[in-house]
Amino acid sequence: MKIAKALIYFTICILINSCATSKAVKYLKEGKTAEENFKVTLPFEIKDGFIIVKVKIENKNYNFLLDTGAPNVVSKELAETLNFKIIDSVQVYDVFNKSQITKYARIDTIEIGSINFMGTTAVINDINSIPVWSSLNIDGFIGSNLMQHAIWDLDFNKNQITITDNESKLSLPEKVIENKLFIGYAGIPSIACKINGKKVWNFPVDLGYNGGIVIPFSEFEKQKENGEISDFTKSETHGVIGIYGKQEETKASYTGIIKDIEFGNAILKNEKVYAEHYLGHRIGLDFFRNYRVILNWKNKKIKLIENEENSILK
Repeated sequence: MKIAKALIYFTICILINSCATSKAVKYLKEGKTAEENFKVTLPFEIKDGFIIVKVKIENKNYNFLLDTGAPNVVSKELAETLNFKIIDSVQVYDVFNKSQITKYARIDTIEIGSINFMGTTAVINDINSIPVWSSLNIDGFIGSNLMQHAIWDLDFNKNQITITDNESKLSLPEKVIENKLFIGYAGIPSIACKINGKKVWNFPVDLGYNGGIVIPFSEFEKQKENGEISDFTKSETHGVIGIYGKQEETKASYTGIIKDIEFGNAILKNEKVYAEHYLGHRIGLDFFRNYRVILNWKNKKIKLIENEENSILK
């Protein structure tokens, strides 16, 4: 497991639950692009297993982490420097029931490539106080509440992103792996998969998690006991991170090989998976970077284009 994402997962999980009773639900739906009929391609960098992109706010360049598993986030320092206006706040609890007031601001324009995303909301967070994020030298996160206003084509062979408002502008092969997206709060996308024939709902598509496939701990144990998962290693996770600090708790975790994972119209064979109590289930960048990934919020589809040496669809 790559522990870094444990922190941001708790942020998202509790934040989204809090949103259910907050005006933030409405704010995180807002936004649009200034342009129409557009297509732009820009480079990105992979740093410590995370996607880093250049953005421009008020004519200045900043480094942001691309994260489909979260809403927009801006650092406390950037919010103060640009004098962002606070539009709402909410009490946010972490997994250990510690809480703080989290503030929201609206960003007039974020320019990515030559596309201007207007009127999106961002969470203000002290990300530079956390070693995982401060070491990346980033100013915030580009989240799904912004990304939902365009179609994103991520090519990990070329380390470039194409952003468009029309999927027909993309050159796609006839055969692709395809699955339906379920869109949740803040535009965060999820998919349904079957693990050894058992359906598991709501795997978040989480490009901000630098690990691979994480399945529910209870489902892993159930299938292990039924003999459906035999190739596994049990270990212990010590020192779980919440958004407001670390707790010295020791919990069981598993790493194993799943014979069959049904991903839309494809069957993935012998995939490595991870399971633990706190991390929850999701599919992260360590899996997706083996494909070219197209995310289309409008059509509610995710498409994967395989590397030729790893072809499933023949």
